[in-house]
Amino acid sequence: MEKRKLTRRDFLRLSAVATASAIAAACRATPTPEVKVAPTETPVPEVPVAVPKYKEAPMLAELVKAGKLPPVDERLPVEPLVLPVIEEIGEYGGTWRRAYKGIADRWGPTKCVEEYFWEYNPDLSIRANLASKWEISEDASEWTLHLRKGVKWSDGEEYNTDDIKFFYEAVWKNKTLTPAPEKHTYWSPGGVPMEIEILDKYTFKLKFAAPNITLGVTTFIWNYPEHYLKQFHPDYVPMSEVEKAVKEAEVDTWDQLFDHITTSKKYGWWVNPDLPVIWAWRSTLPPPGDLIEMERNPYFWQVDPEGNQLPYIDKVTHRLFESAEVFNMWIISGEIDMMQRHVELANYTLYKENEEKGDYRVLTWKLANHLGLNPNQTCPDKVLAQLFSNKDFRHAMSIAINREDVNETIYDGLYECRQISPISGSPQFDPEFETKWIEYDPDKANELLDGIGLEMGPDGVRRRPDGKPLEVILETTAAIGSPDLDAWELVVRYFADVGIKASVKQVERSLYTEHFESGDVEIACWGADRNALPMKDPTIYLGTCRDRPWITMYALWYLTDGAEGIEPPADHPCREIWKIWEDVQTTPDLDEATEKFQKIIDIHKENVFNIGILGEGPALIIAKNNFRNVVGGYICDDPLRDVHLLKDPQFFIRQT
Repeated sequence: MEKRKLTRRDFLRLSAVATASAIAAACRATPTPEVKVAPTETPVPEVPVAVPKYKEAPMLAELVKAGKLPPVDERLPVEPLVLPVIEEIGEYGGTWRRAYKGIADRWGPTKCVEEYFWEYNPDLSIRANLASKWEISEDASEWTLHLRKGVKWSDGEEYNTDDIKFFYEAVWKNKTLTPAPEKHTYWSPGGVPMEIEILDKYTFKLKFAAPNITLGVTTFIWNYPEHYLKQFHPDYVPMSEVEKAVKEAEVDTWDQLFDHITTSKKYGWWVNPDLPVIWAWRSTLPPPGDLIEMERNPYFWQVDPEGNQLPYIDKVTHRLFESAEVFNMWIISGEIDMMQRHVELANYTLYKENEEKGDYRVLTWKLANHLGLNPNQTCPDKVLAQLFSNKDFRHAMSIAINREDVNETIYDGLYECRQISPISGSPQFDPEFETKWIEYDPDKANELLDGIGLEMGPDGVRRRPDGKPLEVILETTAAIGSPDLDAWELVVRYFADVGIKASVKQVERSLYTEHFESGDVEIACWGADRNALPMKDPTIYLGTCRDRPWITMYALWYLTDGAEGIEPPADHPCREIWKIWEDVQTTPDLDEATEKFQKIIDIHKENVFNIGILGEGPALIIAKNNFRNVVGGYICDDPLRDVHLLKDPQFFIRQT
């Protein structure tokens, strides 16, 4: 019998029952109580759950028995955070096998371990985490946070406001490490950087020059262990000692050492195993290398409802891969225990056909990311920058793309054809925006390009205003042999049909990072995530997410108050966007702020700064059948930390 292609309808039919049951199970496990963030009332603190005597992993019990580690009751805080049961109480042991693409792929390991002062539940409500409770002043200009008492770093030292004070005085206020705090962020509403006041050993206050209710929709933490980091800071030790550490690290200056090796600002925690951490696993075998390893933190401050100290899993490893083919081979041969990152939707049929062979299951979430293009209106080529700034040119590029063809040819019809916009289910979802300028209409595209004055040359390539052929570079980190790379080659053909000569430039992610940070990318093939809760991370819509570079250098000018970057024209829509955002930030009522944020969405709807192709596809999660407490049915988005919304410390590998 001839094998037929799997369609979106087939996919939905196959996954509907599993997804529905997973959602129901997860909803039953949703933690309570929910924390309502409002400017005029104190958030409800987490209610401690009565638990029996604490228990620990066998590997730690052996260390306690040998006198190398304090008893578990002494390692845990006064009131440990109790994580809810997703499927069942877990069991200890095992190594969680994952994969990574190199040192620039740090977000895979990082998302496994991140912890914040407060966090999102799977149902997108807010709950207490490292902060056991907090209060907000009536005008939302002051936030008082209460740290969970007795939380310890991975070396056994207590995490308290000494660490917060160190961050504030040694990092935030230090002109070398923080020359000018970025303006107009959650930390600078009204353009004025925050102040921190230490109230006691476990309580501190964030003070803002204006109302800052939007702080409550983001998540944050400062990981600066004072007792460890002060040895690298000239305010605490003689410069001669710091310079010795700089020389040993083979960097040029002390701030490079501090940023790159000793903190979590860039790579710190996983390239430097000596750095104390507060999360479930700590780095023991750092990159670069064919295999990196993380081992359980014996002082981790979370437990399950039966008093078992988390995490359940002993170790997490990441194995280096360079091609999609190798990664897929590992999956279908059962060598990946659980991953969503790098698991391509276009390979759904391959994964499903090999479930039994690989002894795994394919779970699905709803993807908030988009396949799309980000034309850089501030790229070095001034003629291209001017064209990318032209709304008609962007609209022409958008309707020159045959989205249905890309979807069916490359992705088996599993995506929705849509513009980069908030997904369905988001508070900012706009069905009109979703379908704006997505119809395939090369005739209309040619009409728009003719109207701009881009004449067609005898070679079938239009001429720019300066007479040169209209050529653009689509830059991508998509792996060689991946479906995404095939999709961009299709886009090149569609552009050629309307006289735009495009080429695909495939680069490794660290090189791409260099390019977008310097503003050199012409058109990024990055698309956009952050579309489940846009107000949690509005950088796509503000233009300040620099790896989605639609106004890279304008945004840098804005964030540095003109000290760097390029000043945008007086009539550029980004100025109105920023003005609205500043108003949103300083509005003390969250509902009113949300209404105002919609005006930013409306400006994007009118202009289509970022060109969406496909979105709302299923996010695929590969999970071995013995890898538990992972279920399907949620929204997968970067600000929610993807599948890690379910909390990695409670994942376990069934040993029996």
